[in-house]
Amino acid sequence: MIGNVPQRQRDGGLAAQLRVLHALVLREMLTRFGQSRVGYLWLVGEPVMLAVGVSSIHWVTGHGLPNGVPVFMFYGLSYAPFFMFRSIVSRNSGAINGNRSLLYHRSIHLHDLTLARTVVEFTAILPVVIGFVLGGMLFAGIFPANPGLFLLAMVLSALLGHGVGTLVAALIVIFEPLERVVHPLTYLMMPLSAAFGMVDSMPPEAQKVLLSIPLAHVNEAMRDAMWGDKIVSHYDLGFVALWVLILNFLGIAALRAVRHRISMAA
Repeated sequence: MIGNVPQRQRDGGLAAQLRVLHALVLREMLTRFGQSRVGYLWLVGEPVMLAVGVSSIHWVTGHGLPNGVPVFMFYGLSYAPFFMFRSIVSRNSGAINGNRSLLYHRSIHLHDLTLARTVVEFTAILPVVIGFVLGGMLFAGIFPANPGLFLLAMVLSALLGHGVGTLVAALIVIFEPLERVVHPLTYLMMPLSAAFGMVDSMPPEAQKVLLSIPLAHVNEAMRDAMWGDKIVSHYDLGFVALWVLILNFLGIAALRAVRHRISMAA
């Protein structure tokens, strides 16, 4: 087929790959938000508003938490990482259709397109999470029990979203109407992510279901990293790492499989 995606030149090396990724990240930010500073503030402001809104609802309704864990901070830190995961999946699903013109450049690989969007979403949510943590430290004297574990769980959550989003992007090449349902489907994942309820508070049957989903393990790990022995958490990061490898391998393999189907003239 004329106009198919060319193969990447093999003499680029890691430095060239990083330059490509850096350029794509900058382009993605400019495309989404333009050169206005307000646009870049919205990159962080959107998840802040949603996280604050959700946590405020739980605070107003008076849903208590064990051992004096503050409701506002607990639910804010629960929603922000899920927002990142959902955004990565949603944004990556349209990465190929939204960037076909870039594929004329031999230095740009299909996977670069989804990876750049993952980097943007991860970078956007970090200030939100850091803001909640700093707020707890300054105004409530609450310090993370294990900051290293918290960061690791954030990275694993982003990699899970990247794997799912990359796989979906490849599937959309085969069945384009799938792109229209990705966004609402990511909302349906919310109750299965344990973002708004601790696994330990669920009935045994519900616990089994939730602990079969890697995203629930990630959220439980974040809670353990933040609150320590103030809560009871259930997670297995080895299980999460296995799913990260599986999903990202399937996503990259699927991109390779559908490459011949992509016409840059579309």
